[in-house]
Amino acid sequence: MSIEEKQDQSQSFADQYNKNCTLLVPGLLNSLLNNNESGVYQRDEYKDLEIFLSRAKKTRQGRRSCEAVQFDLFDISFPREEDLPIAPISYLGDTGKSTSKWCLRADPVHLIPDRDELVLSGPDTLSLKMSEAEHLAAELNYLFIEDGWRLEVVTPTRWYLHLLDRPQIRTWSLLQVNGQSIGHFLPEGPQAKQWHRLMNEVQMILHASDVNRSRQAIGQPTVSSLWFWGAGQLPESSHSSWSQVWSDESLSQGLAKLTRTPCSSMPDNAQTWLSAVNAPGEHLLVYTELAQPVQLNDFAQWQKVLSAFQIEWLSPLVAALKKGKIEQLTVNPCDGQSFRLTAGRLKYWWVRRKPLYVYSKP
Repeated sequence: MSIEEKQDQSQSFADQYNKNCTLLVPGLLNSLLNNNESGVYQRDEYKDLEIFLSRAKKTRQGRRSCEAVQFDLFDISFPREEDLPIAPISYLGDTGKSTSKWCLRADPVHLIPDRDELVLSGPDTLSLKMSEAEHLAAELNYLFIEDGWRLEVVTPTRWYLHLLDRPQIRTWSLLQVNGQSIGHFLPEGPQAKQWHRLMNEVQMILHASDVNRSRQAIGQPTVSSLWFWGAGQLPESSHSSWSQVWSDESLSQGLAKLTRTPCSSMPDNAQTWLSAVNAPGEHLLVYTELAQPVQLNDFAQWQKVLSAFQIEWLSPLVAALKKGKIEQLTVNPCDGQSFRLTAGRLKYWWVRRKPLYVYSKP
């Protein structure tokens, strides 16, 4: 056997056991940092993260939404002139069921008056009970039934509107609008005016609901509107390059089911994952804890969660990389950048570490 054949055989043998880890971390690097260049955050507290970012190989992929990044990671094609079909895929992730008709997300939100604008506060701030959600949906379905539509509550924070035909609109994702004035994010397209009227009718029904009156009486935020987004039909199923997906987030779970990729819940920390993982190949882990502090513009909470991410995930995974337990660690912050670290690049001790805000700039 030639040297080249032996090398190929050795590589083939190694590939059977190698594990590569990709962490999807929306909110890791964001505009909150740009307002803190003077060093308000304690750099030494994030030393391991700064070292990782400085030594990793950085690639740019263009600024895209976190949802679009996930579609790319699973190699799912979609018409660029239409919404990402997030609703049918997250529905698959939530329920395990596919829908053959058109579907869009219709998530409950609270609208906060701010001068002459309305600022959207997302479902996670409502602390809505399932019984309350189902009661509100039943009231709204009297409006939707005329068109043969059906509103379905899957979780208190994720609702779905099932349609007979394609809605002629373009929408904005909840992540993009959360914490923003809704004026510039209303549906666009040939049927935009009809959907604007529909949103007004929905708001009137919700305003008169006994559920909202009861919530208001005890100081809880009301469900003042629905946010329609992510319309589409379920794409054709395919296979992905991932050996396994680890996530508690509905879209990535749905993409895993669509591509017939094994999917497990996100472990509590890296040590638990390292003990549980046994399949070689590419592993995708979806860490979403940093997204909400960013949406709420809560820098103090973001720092707290970031510290936990470094201690519980990043530092142990870098240590595992150094020991050869994993071959490669990639971190994708869903901001158009990706950082890939190998054991070889980990030894680049001469590379000066930079503050986090350097990486958060466009």
